[in-house]
Amino acid sequence: MIRNYFKIAWRNLSKNKAFSIINILGLALGMTSSLLIMLWVGDEKAMDAFHQSDKNLYSVFERQYHDGQIDAGHYTPGVLPAEMKLTLPEVEYASGLAWNNLSTFEANDKILKQDGNFAGPDFFNMFSFHLLKGTPETALKNPVDIAISRKMAEDFFGSADAAVDKSIRYQNRKDMKVTAVFENVPENSSIKFDYLINWETFLENESWAKDWGNNGPNTFLVLKEGTDVAAFEKKISTFLDLYNKDQNDNFRIKLGLQKYSELYLHSNFKDGELVGGRIQYVKLFSIVAVFVLLIACINFMNLSTARSVKRAKEIGIRKVVGAFRGSLIRQFISEALLTVWFAFMLAMLLVVLILPVFNELTRKQIELPIADPNFWLTLIGLTILTGFVSGSYPALYLSSFNPARVLKGSLKFSISALWLRKGLVVFQFVLSIMLIIGTIVISGQVNYVQSINLGYDRENLIYIPLEGELTRKYKVFRHPGCFANNPSAHLHSKWNERCAVGGKRSKLGYSIHPDCDRF
Repeated sequence: MIRNYFKIAWRNLSKNKAFSIINILGLALGMTSSLLIMLWVGDEKAMDAFHQSDKNLYSVFERQYHDGQIDAGHYTPGVLPAEMKLTLPEVEYASGLAWNNLSTFEANDKILKQDGNFAGPDFFNMFSFHLLKGTPETALKNPVDIAISRKMAEDFFGSADAAVDKSIRYQNRKDMKVTAVFENVPENSSIKFDYLINWETFLENESWAKDWGNNGPNTFLVLKEGTDVAAFEKKISTFLDLYNKDQNDNFRIKLGLQKYSELYLHSNFKDGELVGGRIQYVKLFSIVAVFVLLIACINFMNLSTARSVKRAKEIGIRKVVGAFRGSLIRQFISEALLTVWFAFMLAMLLVVLILPVFNELTRKQIELPIADPNFWLTLIGLTILTGFVSGSYPALYLSSFNPARVLKGSLKFSISALWLRKGLVVFQFVLSIMLIIGTIVISGQVNYVQSINLGYDRENLIYIPLEGELTRKYKVFRHPGCFANNPSAHLHSKWNERCAVGGKRSKLGYSIHPDCDRF
């Protein structure tokens, strides 16, 4: 019987090719948009969810009470992780994490810039970044230890195996020992780095971080299994009272906990409480995906009911020869499911073609999880649901025709049916207009940001970050003899330009007069 339903549905679709193509294209475009948004939403929700210790992994944040206000954020004293692990029995592992630095490394006659961070000895016991070489216990054990990524190991040493126990010079100031090589950080990690240096080096470089009155780095904890998190958070609330002597009646700091895997999507504070973050965009775009698919379904309903007059005689004759309303409903649902199936196949093709451009737009590396059975089960379920939603009203509406009136040619639509059809059309246009207005507003905001007058002329303006030796010898670099307003020396921003008095090309890509190359 089911086979017969789909056979008849195929005949109807092939007989009315123009109508079928319009329906399939409408559904396919709606499903394509919804699928792309769903992939983005899934990628956002999957961020940081791969760590094995996720259940007990937390980030410490501060609530600062001052002048009747409450400021909050995930910034803490640099010495907090070690002290919490030492004094709190509930803490199994603790690690600080600073902010990424683009630093210069030298090894095997190669000098390269690498983006990385500083972390405590427990870091690889807490976070599931796969180690190719080395162990979590020894990766960052000593002050001169450094763990590097597979990419960084291959860039400097040729392979991960060759990098272990080798020396690499950091910022031309300190020789570090490669004690571990980790797999390149996955895209679904909110923290990215190509190297990690022992936390003691950070405290050595940033002496202010040793002061309990200062804050900036993150503090991450792994609590022991069975710990009452609410009770522990209450316990550490006044932890800094014993160490920060700057606190008084007008200024006080209290600590709080947030699950690490929730940090990416829930990062905004208001009056000391978490109020959202990127999760708002996830919810917004999820609603947009539902609206787009709903518009496609309503479009299918309207087109199907618009052809009701042409199918009225077919329905009347089938009822006269004994067809029950239930069988007619199943027939029309089968047609809708077949149409949606073709639309789904076309939508998958469009997603594959559009995904590279979509990744460039969203700055992500989203891939179709074709090996994940849950992905296919979700898609199949969504396809069936779309088929039933889009085909339900036409099936109920068309199967309700009175055969006597149809065959006599006196078919008339009820007031309720007309109002429902008009309501669907109005609802469809309202949603479409809302999305169009939203798109125009966002596009206008983006254009405004890109074209706004920043108050200075951006042409021929270069930026040179102060780093390495340049930080300590800034006065030499700033010397008037190194600037273009000195007729004897010029600084150019193009490789093919030379200084007017015999300049040379530097490693930064600028042509610098020899007298200025003093650092």
